[in-house]
Amino acid sequence: MEDQLKLMEEMDRRFRIGDEIKGEILSIGRDEITISLVGYKSDGVIPFKELTSEEKLDSCLQTINIGDEITAKVIKLKNEDGNVVLSRLEYEKKETLNYLEEKYNNKEIIKVKVKDAIEKGLICYYNGVRIFVPASQVDIRYSNDRSNLIGTELEVRIIDFSIENTLRIVASRRVILEEEKKKVEDAAWENIKVGEVVKAEIKRFTNFGAFADIDGVDGLIHLSQISWNHVKSAESVLKKGQIVDVKIIEADRESNRISLSMKALTPEPWSNIEEKYPEGSAVLGKVVRINDFGAFVELEPGVDGLVHISKISNERINNPADVLSIGEEVKAIILSVDAENKKIALSIRDAK
Repeated sequence: MEDQLKLMEEMDRRFRIGDEIKGEILSIGRDEITISLVGYKSDGVIPFKELTSEEKLDSCLQTINIGDEITAKVIKLKNEDGNVVLSRLEYEKKETLNYLEEKYNNKEIIKVKVKDAIEKGLICYYNGVRIFVPASQVDIRYSNDRSNLIGTELEVRIIDFSIENTLRIVASRRVILEEEKKKVEDAAWENIKVGEVVKAEIKRFTNFGAFADIDGVDGLIHLSQISWNHVKSAESVLKKGQIVDVKIIEADRESNRISLSMKALTPEPWSNIEEKYPEGSAVLGKVVRINDFGAFVELEPGVDGLVHISKISNERINNPADVLSIGEEVKAIILSVDAENKKIALSIRDAK
């Protein structure tokens, strides 16, 4: 009996965590498969979660059969039933790591499955190997909410790799998107010429204008180029997704900058201004701005005239806002027209 126990202990010592062992499938249960380990006193079991990666489990269970030979790694010397616990997944990881190292060295693209989104980035897996995509490498434009990517597949390129420390396997989706964007931009720039009129889609707004897409390249429509009229904000005139006609007024490939104009496609309102607004004529306009020294009256989009405080009323007033309001329609007399400096002097007092 002592000799038999000694022999059993020696057989136990032949197993070490991490050993690769070949065995034959004895049975396939509800949540594990049993492996015959020839020459060992106990059988081995591979839990389904250790059989392969989650996304491949269903197809794997459909292809394995009793009697098949399988290679796996020891991850536990003995479970509650006295069997060795094996992992085919850990064995696959070794092969996968070698594969990923090759992809890293060759700068090739792989597809990963997004498992979770955390503050610092995305936790992804490739055949059971964890791959981290930092938040700054998820997309070209940074986004705080990445939860919509959970469960999806992403194309990435490995940018940091360590076969000894798998937590240091880092990938980037951004570098791929930037390369694709550059190809589109290079093709678009071939057809961008100053002076041409093209269609553009409004993409986003800023304090100084709106960015519009021209065949994959962004161009800026500055506030001053939206209309001849004074525009306080691009959003008050344009809508995201709107298609507009624009004229390319500047294109600098080196700085990747394109300036667009909408107002260049409409007549310049100050041309022939003296013919349109003869001095001494009465004209109707709308009050658009009021300040301490007078009020500005819009005669047409892009053409404002100034009514000095002294020309508002026959009576003395302390502030133009006391007698005028924004949006009010008034009649005035044209006192003078300065086409060169784009100034028109008006008088409400003389029109009464």
